[in-house]
Amino acid sequence: MNLYEAMFLFDPTFAVSFENCEAEIKRIMDRAEGETVFLRKWEERRLAYKLKGRKRGVYVLVYFNAPAGKITGLERDAMLSENILRVLVLRADGMTPELMEKAAAPRVVEPEGGDEYGGRGDGRGDRDRGDRGDRRGPRSFDREPVGASRGPRPSGGEEPVPDVSNE
Repeated sequence: MNLYEAMFLFDPTFAVSFENCEAEIKRIMDRAEGETVFLRKWEERRLAYKLKGRKRGVYVLVYFNAPAGKITGLERDAMLSENILRVLVLRADGMTPELMEKAAAPRVVEPEGGDEYGGRGDGRGDRDRGDRGDRRGPRSFDREPVGASRGPRPSGGEEPVPDVSNE
């Protein structure tokens, strides 16, 4: 039997009581002949896009031992469940109980700046736009007309100008 890590994404209406999630995971593990080693509710979050019509989901992290041949059946059972929106199963060789606790710890993401727009305080986020004056090049009304003189030419080795008059 191998050690696996699974992240289940539950429907939040089903996961109001965490015991429901535990019972569903136990049902799936029993069918896959798996043994749960570690089970923890991770967090409820807003999803980037709708899954099965849901905008939010409850993440549950599970470490378990199971035969390698039973993982596809476990994934199939999870996807057929109406209460589980998604599941991801990975092999977790070398995971110790301390590492499992650390992986299940809640993640706190703090903004780098002092406000919700990235710390600048002006509502433009963290993108520094800098001075844009010299990057565009000369504007059309700053240019000299075509054929205009740009000042004296460098001296040295001047060539005689041919006379083109019709004399």
